[in-house]
Amino acid sequence: MSDRDPELELIRLKKLMSLMAQQPRQEVKDKPMDVVAEVKAMTKGERAGEIIDKAVKLYGEAALAVFRQLVKLHRDGALGELTDGELYNILENVGLHIPIETRVRIVRHGEERRIGEDLQ
Repeated sequence: MSDRDPELELIRLKKLMSLMAQQPRQEVKDKPMDVVAEVKAMTKGERAGEIIDKAVKLYGEAALAVFRQLVKLHRDGALGELTDGELYNILENVGLHIPIETRVRIVRHGEERRIGEDLQ
């Protein structure tokens, strides 16, 4: 995630969503794989590719419609580079929940330990 103020980030995302709603329905007519590739190119972060791939797998055309709009905003200069957290928030705000696998790791003296193991 970014180190920006969360309230400012929320305001920015709301403004992005309102811009998406106000824009005419002139969609990007690229092939789905081109749209996915362009969204991957405009996002940064370790989990961006995973989020994009899961969104397409789970939601198909609905996710592609959101990605087309993001690509259009990016091409028009209204949207810059996105972090993986910002992309995740955008998808959540439009109702596309993307389950992300998480794992807790405890590393002590270069060794990975499991929870409950003696950590001394």
